[in-house]
Amino acid sequence: MNDISTTQILRRNRQTRKSTSQDKLKAAVGSFAGVVIPMAIMMKKQGIKNPHKLKYNLGDMLILSGTPILGGVTAGMIGNDKEANSAKAKEGVFQFLNAAIPTWLTGAAIRLCETTPKINNIPAKIASIASSLLIGMHGAASVSNLICDPKDKNPDRKLNLKDSLANLDDMLGVLVLAKFPMADKLHLEKALPFIYSYCGYRAGKSN
Repeated sequence: MNDISTTQILRRNRQTRKSTSQDKLKAAVGSFAGVVIPMAIMMKKQGIKNPHKLKYNLGDMLILSGTPILGGVTAGMIGNDKEANSAKAKEGVFQFLNAAIPTWLTGAAIRLCETTPKINNIPAKIASIASSLLIGMHGAASVSNLICDPKDKNPDRKLNLKDSLANLDDMLGVLVLAKFPMADKLHLEKALPFIYSYCGYRAGKSN
């Protein structure tokens, strides 16, 4: 009965098995490398030695959100079977789209606000960010399910609280891009590498 129950829970959560300590360690190492390497390249390009002084544009943010996921998934696949690796790859697709699509939408919304005098103000930008994040997250989940399971054979990957928390990177990132006053005072860009690394870790340890 317990075995049946566990199998049902795993299937409902789209897991082939529970994550092990090795899964988590490999995912953490891969995700960390996926953050450090592009940051080192950006630091060299900007001619700085302190990572906290990095300035991010939209392209940098998209790269930095994708490389930890690639690193976490790639490292997490080492020594695992085909079924588990397939699950990791699918979660990687979801995590990347969940990071990229809301970022693209919010970036476009901010540009629209800045080029339209009537809505070039902080309240309009905040409303644009909130609506873009909501649309982007649900859109990312739908696109991910379509890519990973086009014939709809498995339960859909649903958004959960952790996914919403992971999208703090988009909110912080767009606030940095939009040059909100509080973004400069709080130095929100310093948190981006940690959040991106967490997304990569989640994808790499998943099964």
